[in-house]
Amino acid sequence: MLTREDLSSERVDQIVADARKAGYHFFLSSEQRAASLNEAMKRYPAGQEAWIFAYGSLMWNPAIEFSEAQACTVDGWRRSFCFWMPMGRGTPELPGLMLALEEGGTCEGIAYRLAPDQVRSELGLLWNREMLAGVYRPCWVPTKLRDGRTVTAVTFAIDTGHCQYCGDLSMDRTAHHIAFAEGRRGACRDYLANTAAHARALEIHDPYIEDLVRRVAALRGEEYVVPTVRLNGDGVGEA
Repeated sequence: MLTREDLSSERVDQIVADARKAGYHFFLSSEQRAASLNEAMKRYPAGQEAWIFAYGSLMWNPAIEFSEAQACTVDGWRRSFCFWMPMGRGTPELPGLMLALEEGGTCEGIAYRLAPDQVRSELGLLWNREMLAGVYRPCWVPTKLRDGRTVTAVTFAIDTGHCQYCGDLSMDRTAHHIAFAEGRRGACRDYLANTAAHARALEIHDPYIEDLVRRVAALRGEEYVVPTVRLNGDGVGEA
């Protein structure tokens, strides 16, 4: 599980340095991450609250402070395991796959509200986490909260021009990499299982995720078990 300390600029800069030594020269420097955040903040009304739309690991391991969490829906986007992860939850020989948003469909997840005094610090940590390799494209999307409100939230869509993008994989190949890829941050299948469990806890049914859970279990010769998790008072999962 990621912690706030893991997302400090010092820790992240070391990850970037290690990645570049390994030949991954597209990893972003602290200056490039800061420039990306500043560009995104042009859409943010200064002094106001801000919202974040979480659809993957941010749902079950946010590692940021927030003032409110609500189940929500974003139209026009869908979850997709569409980019390679040769570090973290995979290796260069057997890379893992990570989630991003791709255009089309509907995606349900969690919206986190940041109070005005939390915006800069927490988005700074978020950018250290999500913009390491520059594979995401930050964007602000209309987000329908389950209580009926509509807000604008920042989230991370795939950059289809990035060298890690692999949106044309078959479900069979996608499931194979998720089933067997592992790295220093753990197994790719655990990332999928946690996402599935927290979606279920929020009463979110995502056929794409459910199909992958079944396929991964079959590839590993394991019984398919419905993943479960309980939610705490903030709407965030506890194992």
